[in-house]
Amino acid sequence: MTILKKLLSIGQGEGLRAQLFRGGAGVGMLKVLSLALTLLATIMLARSLGPDGFGQYAFVIALVTTLSIPLAPALMQLTTREAATLHQAGELSQVTALLRWANRLVLVSSLLIISVAGVAGFYFANWHGDDRWTLLLLGLLSLPLLGLNAVRAGVLAGFRRVVRGQVPELFVRPFALVLFVALLVITDALTPLSALVGFIFAACSAFIVGFVLLKRILPESKLDSSQSAVLPHKTWFRAWIPFTLLVAASTLNAQIGILLLGWLGSNEAVAAMQVAERGAMLVVLSLTVVNLVIGPHIAQVHQQGDSSKLQALSRQSARMALLIAFPIAMPLVFFGEEILSVVFGQDYAGIAALPLAILAIGQLINVGFGSVGMLLTMSGYERDTLLGQVVALVINVLAAVVLIPPLGAVGAAIATGLGLLVWNSVLAVLVFRRLSVVPSPFSLGGKP
Repeated sequence: MTILKKLLSIGQGEGLRAQLFRGGAGVGMLKVLSLALTLLATIMLARSLGPDGFGQYAFVIALVTTLSIPLAPALMQLTTREAATLHQAGELSQVTALLRWANRLVLVSSLLIISVAGVAGFYFANWHGDDRWTLLLLGLLSLPLLGLNAVRAGVLAGFRRVVRGQVPELFVRPFALVLFVALLVITDALTPLSALVGFIFAACSAFIVGFVLLKRILPESKLDSSQSAVLPHKTWFRAWIPFTLLVAASTLNAQIGILLLGWLGSNEAVAAMQVAERGAMLVVLSLTVVNLVIGPHIAQVHQQGDSSKLQALSRQSARMALLIAFPIAMPLVFFGEEILSVVFGQDYAGIAALPLAILAIGQLINVGFGSVGMLLTMSGYERDTLLGQVVALVINVLAAVVLIPPLGAVGAAIATGLGLLVWNSVLAVLVFRRLSVVPSPFSLGGKP
């Protein structure tokens, strides 16, 4: 009871620690629920499709995720930063303009990407339900939905409605996918093709809910002619480009193992890597939650020029993330084969246990460095973050090309872990240089 009272007291008031605790608790519970639903969908897909079919599905989803980089994660980070700044300044009409600009960008960019990738798909497709190019053509239909969902989540996060903004993506989308896949399993209609239909259905469901949630807090706001003349469209576009490059490097660092396994390895190796990555998500969950919560806070604290508060924000959030991540990582490292056998089945225990252990260690190191990327990005140093990501991506790709042919999924996992270490090390140096912040959960160099 005493511990419970202490925890409740931490969340009271308007101080930095209280705000982080409340936001982290809300998003954390939502993220845990999302991860549970995502794992449930992955388990059903992996068990029912088998390593070969699940590998096909995972490879196509990785391709679609990569193609969505400029539309989804890049725009979400940009709209979060810009909406937070405009909201604090009371510029509601400009937030509405930001939303309209981002929506147009998503639709135009989606059409361009679908056209280019679609031409390649039509040329190489064999028009079978188990053909990768045929599956990719179907998966491309989800691109505009993924982008529009990200824009709405970003604006809601900028308004400090972090939990509400993540409901469509973290709950509605995985829940809809679980229901659809469960229906397919019950009716014995689950194939890689029908699974992709479920992926699109889930994205559509998330879009509908996100549209309603944003409409409630951001009513239509008209701009007069003088405001329209000074809208920073060019500034937003110029910022979007480095955000896209930044997220491209980040996403490719996470997906390159599966993508290269799809070309250099087998479907079974892709399936093993996907299962291992899903397990390692448990380790990095706490850092993901922290990043969702502190993004708007970093932008505002940096704007105030308070470096000591920024240091406290970095240290407190890193401590919270590492405290949760460590006891999650250890069982995955030492008892991964037993866990995989029970959860995913014996087919995956032998091929995914070692990749899981490697990725769990890599993600634990990642959590230990704290929110280095978010600190730089939300402070306006996207290009520094991009530098670290590019260096890590080069190391990741080179290691993967060398290690995947002889080691398969194990080689891909080693390459991913090495990329995580390089990325965090480079960004930690840049954070200290740019912001005078020591990115560590521990008190170093006399920092409080």
